[in-house]
Amino acid sequence: MNWISILEDFSIWIILLPAFTGLIVFRRLDKDSRIIFVVVLLACIPQVLKSFMDGTSLLTAAYNIYTPLEFIVYWILFRQKIISTHRKTILDAMAIVFAIVSVYLIYRYNIRSRFINEWVVLNNIFQVSWIGLCLLEFYYSDESIINSSQPFFWFLIAITGYASCTAVFFSLWHFIRNNSEAQFSIVNAIHHIFNILLYVFFTIGFLKNCKLKDHP
Repeated sequence: MNWISILEDFSIWIILLPAFTGLIVFRRLDKDSRIIFVVVLLACIPQVLKSFMDGTSLLTAAYNIYTPLEFIVYWILFRQKIISTHRKTILDAMAIVFAIVSVYLIYRYNIRSRFINEWVVLNNIFQVSWIGLCLLEFYYSDESIINSSQPFFWFLIAITGYASCTAVFFSLWHFIRNNSEAQFSIVNAIHHIFNILLYVFFTIGFLKNCKLKDHP
């Protein structure tokens, strides 16, 4: 087993860290954290299945089904953070575009036989766009302040890093899968690292709820 394989295993099982942390402190989680906790629980299904059913049609379907579910949950998260009517309209328009493209992709491909990487790329591009809208919301609002003591700060860092990396990684998905040279293995390693950071930052965000409760 080489270091990339070890990193991949760690990347899979790291999701249990925010899952159990969120479960333990669930009553102390704010609304944003509970929405992120739903994302973690949904992601647990394909990630845990990967260790036991890698390469099966069931796992492929699980990953494909997770993509639109993740999109919906993140859309709910950012829609509640964005107050501006104009920016909220842009957010909703993106959701409509995603829904239309999703119908086409489901019609075009069998979700059990092919991992629809285009779906993931579009999902993550929209997530990065929503982060931009959210930051504009904070910029133009005198009452909105975000700093490292707030859970949402850590969620933004996590999603920004992971969505940016994943959009690039899965746009090259078939090329990477068909090339096993060492340099392309490094690309896999980079994705594993961002996946690990995603769930580490989610965990930090959950724990920040506890500090906010203890020090109102």
